[in-house]
Amino acid sequence: MERFSSFSMSCKGESHRRRDIVCQDSSVSADREKYAFAAAAECVEEFMESIHEAGAILDNERERRQLFDRLWRSIVSRWHERTEEDHRNEPFTEEEFGRIPEKYSFYRSRYENGRYIDAYGTTLTLAAVCDDFAFCCQIGDGSCVVISADGSVTEPVPEDPRCHDNVTTSMCQDDAVLSARFCYFSKNELPAAIFIGTDGIENSYWSSEQLHGFYCGLALTIAENDLDEGVRQLREFLPEMTRKGSGDDVSCAGIVDTSALNECQEMLKRSVNAQQEAAPGEADVTEGQ
Repeated sequence: MERFSSFSMSCKGESHRRRDIVCQDSSVSADREKYAFAAAAECVEEFMESIHEAGAILDNERERRQLFDRLWRSIVSRWHERTEEDHRNEPFTEEEFGRIPEKYSFYRSRYENGRYIDAYGTTLTLAAVCDDFAFCCQIGDGSCVVISADGSVTEPVPEDPRCHDNVTTSMCQDDAVLSARFCYFSKNELPAAIFIGTDGIENSYWSSEQLHGFYCGLALTIAENDLDEGVRQLREFLPEMTRKGSGDDVSCAGIVDTSALNECQEMLKRSVNAQQEAAPGEADVTEGQ
């Protein structure tokens, strides 16, 4: 679609690079004729196509809850199918069992007794936008940062009190179908940008204000240049972020309305400048390169 464009990228964390561990983050995005999405592809595509075909009105809260429940159940179901298929094709080896630290040896017994799905635990954050509505969905840690058309910045997905420090809810949990959190935007509330990131990004900053400053800097770079240039600078910056910040793998994805970002450039500049004054070098995506 012409109005909204998406992007996504992942970067191996500095700590994983030093220990030669594979990147455990992933991201995906796509622009379709009628909508754009970031993070979760297959099920979200099916959902968006069904919404357009059925002409469903998501402004009806009751209907919206039912539809989102169906979406989330389909995502969890598809995830279980894929993990079961992967385990059938590539069951755990003795070498893999040998990597489990002694203090976590109970996991080996759990996996051998059929509870192998715990080894596939993952968080998920996704967003989708079309001309008539937008929504975000999340399970586990990470963040969804939204820049409104007036340049204000929020994190509209409700918090999960079970996510703290290194503890997080996950797709592998028995109550995963009940653990999703959603936010929804009607046609007259469509944001200028939705950015989603894994906890490696969030944990690279000391506060939500710094995190918001990072995303405002990215939005401003896109507004002043274009999406390609913003993504190019982001790609260069992510390795530096994980080196100086969390050390963890990082994934960043988003959906932007470049015209709307152009309209709120002054607000974005004020947000970036305020954050740079409070914490120099942290707010702008171009800083530190």
